This record gives sequence, C-alpha cells and structure tokens, in this order.
Amino acid sequence: MFEFSKPRVAIVYGFWGQNIGNAFFNIGGRWIAEQIFPAQVAEILDQPGYRTFNRKSKGNPPKDFGLLSKLDVEYLILQGPMLTSSFRTLWEPTFKALKARGTKIILLSAAFFRYTDDEIAAVKSFLKEYPPCLISTRDGDSYQIIKDLAPHTYSGIDSAFFAPLAYNPVRFSIAPYLCLNFDQYPEPDFTVQTLSQQAPESFEKSFEVLGKRWFAKQPKLINRLAAAGQWQCYIAAMLDFRNLPTQIGGLEVIRTDHRFNPHITWKVYQHPNAVASDEPFTYFSLYAGAQLTLSDRVHACVAALAFGNPAMLYHPTPRARLFARVGLTEIRDRPCVLDQQYLIRERDAEVAFLKGAVREIERT
Repeated sequence: MFEFSKPRVAIVYGFWGQNIGNAFFNIGGRWIAEQIFPAQVAEILDQPGYRTFNRKSKGNPPKDFGLLSKLDVEYLILQGPMLTSSFRTLWEPTFKALKARGTKIILLSAAFFRYTDDEIAAVKSFLKEYPPCLISTRDGDSYQIIKDLAPHTYSGIDSAFFAPLAYNPVRFSIAPYLCLNFDQYPEPDFTVQTLSQQAPESFEKSFEVLGKRWFAKQPKLINRLAAAGQWQCYIAAMLDFRNLPTQIGGLEVIRTDHRFNPHITWKVYQHPNAVASDEPFTYFSLYAGAQLTLSDRVHACVAALAFGNPAMLYHPTPRARLFARVGLTEIRDRPCVLDQQYLIRERDAEVAFLKGAVREIERT
C-alpha cells in the first residue's frame, strides 16, 4: 500500500477551465505557501458549488461527498474573492469539521466579491464564528473590513503577482504582438494613429501607448447584452458578426479566452488568432511576451503586469480594487505598467510577514 508522506498544508485549487485566472492566483499562492512550509504543501479541490451557472446561495450539491471536510492536515489555505454572501453556505460544514480536528484556516489573497453591505455583514458574521488563524488580503478595502477578524492579518497583494516566481515562460517565434482578452464584453473596435494625426469622429476611449494614439469603441447593442449577465454574454458573442483584424497598430493580434469550460467552440474560436487552453502556463507565456494586453479579465491584466508589461482593464468589476493596492488606479483609463522593483519589495514584505505569523502561531 502507498506510504503517505502526510503534507502539513493543503491549498485549495480549482475551476481553472471555467476561469483560467483562478489558476493564476492558485499557482502564485502555491509558491508563497512553499516559502512558509517548504516541501509540505499539497493541492486539493475547491468546493463543487462554485461551478459555472450554479446558484452559489444553494451551496454544494446535496449528494457531494464533502471531501474537503475529511482532510487530514494541519493547515488549509483558501485564496481569492471567496468573501461572498454564500461563503457560509459553501464552507461552514468544512470549517466546522476541520476546526473540530484542530486544522487551522489561512485566507490568502482574500477579497470580497461585490463589496455590498449584505455581503460584508454575512462574511463578518461567518468569520467571527469560525475565525481563521491568519488572513492576508489582496486589496485595501477588504483589509480594512476584516483586519480584526483573525489574530494575524496583513494587507497583501494578489497571489497572481507571484506567478513569475513559480513559472518560467517559453518564447514564441511571433512578430511583436498584443493580447486581446474579451470573454464577457465584445472586443472594442480599435483605430491606431500617430500622435500627430487627427482623432476619428467617433470613439469612446482614447489612450497613448507604445508611441501611438489608440481610439476604442465597443459595439453598443452586443455590449449592452453582454453586460446583462453571465449567460447573456454567450448570446452577445453569437451576435458578433464582425470580421475582426489580425493586426492592430502594427502588432499581431492574439485573442486569448479564459473560459475553456464550458468549451463552446464557436465562441472560443469565433474570431481569428484565437488561443484557449485548460492549463494556465500557455497564458503566462503569452502575457509575458505581449507588448500590450487589453482585457475585460482582471487576471489577464495581473499576469501581464506581473511580467512587467502594460495592461488595461475593460470591466467595471469591484474586484479590480486589487489594482489600487499596487497603485494602479488608472488601469481602466489607460494601459499601466507595474514598477518591478516595487513589486519585488511588496512580495518580499508579504512573505516575510507570513513566515513570522506562522512561526508565532506555532509557538502558541
């Protein structure tokens, strides 16, 4: 029979296919965990109730085995925007069972999802009843709300900013390119001109990047439909009959899609130069080599920024508060670049705090 080495720590992974950005902070978080617990970390699944199109308020499927509640580890690490109104519904049986066995809970790169009063009240109530031993957040607002709900708390950064320390990207033999990643909203129509040329008659956004002036305009009808909800964006994509270009502003276009599963092929490969995968490493390599990334996905931008490249976000999501934590408050208005020396200092400071906090936890 197999001899278990019994890792001390389980870190929750999951749902990469339906949002590959989950993998970005999962992998960065695994790197962080290994600095604190060397050679003692193993991955485990996330709660099944997080699946696409499921009403999270209903919790996990009634016939789910509840594998997480049966973990035999000293620490369980959760990551990401798990601080939702359904946090208790999805996690209470697991927390209750693990705490009864003495397992300690760590929330890493923690954040709220909507930041509403109801969500905040629900999360605070749950964490007061089941306090983690350690919380590190990824945005300042989340930190201010929950900083008193664990013995050790830290205003950290998103774990995906650690991804370049966990993976060495491959190079591609491609001409200079930009990544366009629009999974929910339609890709804007772009006009790129020299700085001295007259602006086009109609546009919604303009910005300067790579020595040129860019003008963007999204198709109104399908954009309005896509904004209506999670399933409406698929209908909007079906109605997008444009012939989108393979080059913009002298750059080759690569269109990444973060929704591999459900793998609706006509949506993923509807426009030319499409790339989609159910693993994150291809995306890391693409964003690491891109001259520019424009996206409606938070973690496409995080990945590009983490590798030192400019990125701009096309989404009003409150989860974008993680960019303010690293000083990029204008990322919705123009492409931004993250100072790499600043990022190194932030990463080092977070790891140092977490190591010290765990040493203190284990002394008590």
